[in-house]
Amino acid sequence: MQQENGKKKIDPMLSFHLMKFAFQDYQKTIYHLTKQEYKKAYQHANEEMLLHKVILSCQESCCVVIPEPILYQTLHGVINEYPSKEHFHTILQESNISLADYTIALHNDLRVETILARVACNIQSVTTADMFRYFNNNKTEFYQPEQRSASNIQIRYDLLSPVETASARQEISMIHRRVCKNPETFKEEAKFFVGCNTVTADGFPGKFTAGELCHKLDKVLFSLAPGEISPIIENSRGFNIIQCTKIYPEKHINFGEATPAIFAILHKKNQLKACRIWLQKLIQLPKQEQQQ
Repeated sequence: MQQENGKKKIDPMLSFHLMKFAFQDYQKTIYHLTKQEYKKAYQHANEEMLLHKVILSCQESCCVVIPEPILYQTLHGVINEYPSKEHFHTILQESNISLADYTIALHNDLRVETILARVACNIQSVTTADMFRYFNNNKTEFYQPEQRSASNIQIRYDLLSPVETASARQEISMIHRRVCKNPETFKEEAKFFVGCNTVTADGFPGKFTAGELCHKLDKVLFSLAPGEISPIIENSRGFNIIQCTKIYPEKHINFGEATPAIFAILHKKNQLKACRIWLQKLIQLPKQEQQQ
């Protein structure tokens, strides 16, 4: 099935959405999806592509332009999610989409996000009474389970290159021996081997609850004692070594502490409601025109 997926000729715009859902839902490329995964990802991608076509043909879209610096900054961010630029281009080839077509599709995707963000601005404000009502009706949500913070050392490599994989394995082994010998140097080492632009200088952003990291890292982190260093962990993004820096015990959150989170939840709900109503009207408009 992997071979079939990689060679199937489909619309480049559909390929863009299919790549996105394959990565978001399964952390895989299109080429490596199973038959069932491909079927679900294809359905989601096709639905999103058709919806985007409707949104981009509406009146609100005519004045929406994404500046080139933002477009290429976003593209660069996407490429950085892959082990290397070459690996990203290999995935494009497997997905039957050129870089030029991918960039056009990304531009359209950003335009849709901008249009929906503008629609979402026209919402009713969240009141204190709304937040208090939500808190009283959802008190079980405001229990904070145990959390952990950690430092992370990551070496990324091209999964398709045995030479690069072997080199990365050798390097991570050397680092592991160093930090196990001198655990106090772990945070300093992590600054040089983060491997991702979205994390803090010592390797991980903030605190984590069980289930928030990928399965392998999550399982290891929540088995460590404070200050303890993990074995070398191999996953789809490279090699990792993590050190548990602190454990935060479980606790119940009061209304004052919960207010920022409740506001964000209700504000997001209002935004989604505004977008849903707008999209329903947008989809119904062509039907009404046909009936007239």
